[in-house]
Amino acid sequence: MVKIVTDSTCDLSKQQAEQYGLAAVAPLYVLFGKKTYQDGVTINNEQFYGQLKTNPSFPSTSQPSVGDFASIYRQFPGESIVSIHVSRDLSGTIGSAEAARELVGGDITIMDSRNVNAGLSLLVIAAAAMARQGATASEIRREIEALVPRTRLLFALETLENLRRGGRIGAAQAFLGSMLQFKPIIAVKDGRLEPVERVRTMSRAVTRLKEIAAQDLGSSAGHRIAFMHADAPAAAQELMAACGKEISIKEPVVIEAGPVVATHSGPGAVGIAYIA
Repeated sequence: MVKIVTDSTCDLSKQQAEQYGLAAVAPLYVLFGKKTYQDGVTINNEQFYGQLKTNPSFPSTSQPSVGDFASIYRQFPGESIVSIHVSRDLSGTIGSAEAARELVGGDITIMDSRNVNAGLSLLVIAAAAMARQGATASEIRREIEALVPRTRLLFALETLENLRRGGRIGAAQAFLGSMLQFKPIIAVKDGRLEPVERVRTMSRAVTRLKEIAAQDLGSSAGHRIAFMHADAPAAAQELMAACGKEISIKEPVVIEAGPVVATHSGPGAVGIAYIA
């Protein structure tokens, strides 16, 4: 069976990764001052959000090393591997994976999801389902390549400050200076962060996320949708309940942003990912 590998910016929990049959998840790094942690390995979500409130140092993030990926790929000698990762425009993770492939050799397909967090998760889940059904690496690659441009992630933030300080603000910079009483809604579009609109409250943001998703998906049945949040489970549940009234959802997935993604989103974020 083809082995599906991803990275920790998918933000699937260990239990979810096992449930969907992922072979390995390469952890990124989060740094508080001089202290370095592996996302989901040496720091969990609860510990990270606690430090975010109390640690005077603003966190920064870093991709897995070439050696990290090489160690993962060497776990599956002679096996076909499909390795699907966070957008190249948001992280250097794919560069490390590609260098590790050159070092290790073998049948390793590396793919750019052009997404992150819940959007990446939907693609990884789809790839793992195909692998369980006996699909080849080339079949999985073709299907995921077709799904990438159809996969959309939208999220609302309490503030743009974390994106700005983390250097990932991109085109959302246009919202800076006018956000005092507004909550920004951001989309991942072709691997980059793009501003969508701004609303006055997070409650209104939840409504707009639902409205945008319902318009994109229409009345067709059985959509797999992932709901994300950053230490805001009630908001994710509110969004899921609102969507459930208008959208036919198959097997909803709820994902909490882990240390690396939450470094850039900040706490309180809520969002939705789907394949249109």
